[in-house]
Amino acid sequence: MQFYVKAAYAGLVTFLGSLLAALQAVEGIEIGDLATPAWVTIGLATVLAIGGVLGLQAAPPTVSTSVR
Repeated sequence: MQFYVKAAYAGLVTFLGSLLAALQAVEGIEIGDLATPAWVTIGLATVLAIGGVLGLQAAPPTVSTSVR
């Protein structure tokens, strides 16, 4: 269960960070003004962050201990 909480936290932080970066890219832009590619990028970054956390936790012991 702890892995899922870490993955959810990583996903939330990544989502908010990506959204902030997209909103700061153009001056005066709002959430409703974001184009579809921006939302796809935000979603992909979020999914990769969640998958990265879960993937490292589910890795075999020889792989997970070699990651520093």
